[in-house]
Amino acid sequence: MTEKLFYTDPKVFEWDAEVTGAAFHDGLWHVTLDKTAFYPEGGGQPCDLGTIAGKEVIHVMKKGEEVVHIVKEKPEGTRVHCQIDKIRRLVHTQHHSGQHLLAAVCLKMYGAKTLSIHLSMNSAAIELDVPALSDEQLENIEKEVNRLILSGRRIRIFYINRAEAGRYDLDEIPEGIERLRIVEIEGVEYNACGGTHVGSTSEIGPLKILKTERVRGHVRLHFICGIRLFEDYKEKLSLLADILEKLSTAQDTVLQKIEKIKKELKEKEQKYNALFDEYAELLTDRFIAEQKGPTAGKIFPDKTVKELSVISHKLLQKGMKAAVLGTILENKIILSQNGDLAIDCGKIIKQHAPAFSGKGGGTPVKAQAQFPDSEKLNEFFRFVTGHLGN
Repeated sequence: MTEKLFYTDPKVFEWDAEVTGAAFHDGLWHVTLDKTAFYPEGGGQPCDLGTIAGKEVIHVMKKGEEVVHIVKEKPEGTRVHCQIDKIRRLVHTQHHSGQHLLAAVCLKMYGAKTLSIHLSMNSAAIELDVPALSDEQLENIEKEVNRLILSGRRIRIFYINRAEAGRYDLDEIPEGIERLRIVEIEGVEYNACGGTHVGSTSEIGPLKILKTERVRGHVRLHFICGIRLFEDYKEKLSLLADILEKLSTAQDTVLQKIEKIKKELKEKEQKYNALFDEYAELLTDRFIAEQKGPTAGKIFPDKTVKELSVISHKLLQKGMKAAVLGTILENKIILSQNGDLAIDCGKIIKQHAPAFSGKGGGTPVKAQAQFPDSEKLNEFFRFVTGHLGN
């Protein structure tokens, strides 16, 4: 059985160990040690990475009571020096303790129970059993979490037998485990958990809620804290500096500058649309004169789908019964008809585009399809125009 240093001291990042096993599976070595600080993937927390005798550890997993380290090259010798990626561990640890605190506050303040968690190097998330949280509620949650972080509440880990679980206010008790590992945030909650944790809430660092999204009728709440929050701040500060330089403006006037640019772009777009409408009138007149049947078909090298939509609308207005227009620029096709034909444009796209690696859909009178390249676009164009008898 592997001695799990990540449980006894989560701040061990470097140590020596004896190799107790090394097996070759599917091109990789599965190595076991007599003791390890490598946390195996589980409970929503990613595994640690690092090196064993200088050989890169690419994954760590638990197998029974053993911790298995996956490496590309077999470590030399039986006595090995091990190191884990310290920053990766600290980020995951801060996120894990931050997740516990955030989940406890969501439950206490608004009765929102955590259904699942996800931790990574970039961010962390919890899924709550409520359909929505207002901006005011999110602000209140964030304020309370950071108040508890600044208060430096002790985070204590201890073990109990399953029979003792009733003495603690545990939200959930894992099945099939007799000896429970309890994580206590002083004055906040008790939680049965096997992850790594900091020693006090102050070590979590400031926590910021990034966004929420709807998932399966629930709220998924994304956040970052500690080291990752600091890194995110540096990244955004650098991005802001680049934006200010490119816009030749100061931070306190950047919003006004952006609004001015948006207004100018909107005005230019309106002028362009008016000019394109005039151009489309001339184009469709010439286009119709070249057609020999009731269906107009053409592939353009540089038009957008929006422009094709204008052209197809004018073609139908001027007497064409159907239009098949494609664009190499976006590898898309618009199929439309004036309602006189006994065809369903949406069904044609749905049923036949996949045979040409395309996808799309629409209504009986107008539909659109996307293709991976111009070759497939042209193949489908020939099929549809042939199908419509043009």
